[in-house]
Amino acid sequence: MKWVIKMRLKLEHSAGAVIYRRREDGQLEFLIVQSVINDNWGFPKGHLENYEDAETAAKREVFEEVGLKPEFDFNFVQKTRYALAAGKEKMVTYFLAKYVAGQEVVTQKEEIKGDKWITRAEAEKYLTVYDKMRVLEAAQDYIEKSN
Repeated sequence: MKWVIKMRLKLEHSAGAVIYRRREDGQLEFLIVQSVINDNWGFPKGHLENYEDAETAAKREVFEEVGLKPEFDFNFVQKTRYALAAGKEKMVTYFLAKYVAGQEVVTQKEEIKGDKWITRAEAEKYLTVYDKMRVLEAAQDYIEKSN
């Protein structure tokens, strides 16, 4: 008889947002941030605290990490799930958020190494892990169908 041992992975939950704006020429740009911890580029996000729901955590994390209070669209939801270090997995829920003109990106230096506004074409160079490119593509498709 063959025994199969299933290890129960600890699942961490995070939430964040794909923040976008339209340039004067009509092209969409997306805000990405670079992590201090691993140098990866992605979207502002962070862990759900206490009994927060994903929407509340996304709003809080976006404000903490980049200092913005964008207009959230909670009808757009994309989830990614990936393995972390030994015995841990992460589930990230992303929402869509429209940049509000006049606000300034102010990054949280302890967690964010850099920030950039990029187009979908430029994104392939930066969004290389954890299905982030798929999330960006879904966001752009959603925005274009909504307008």
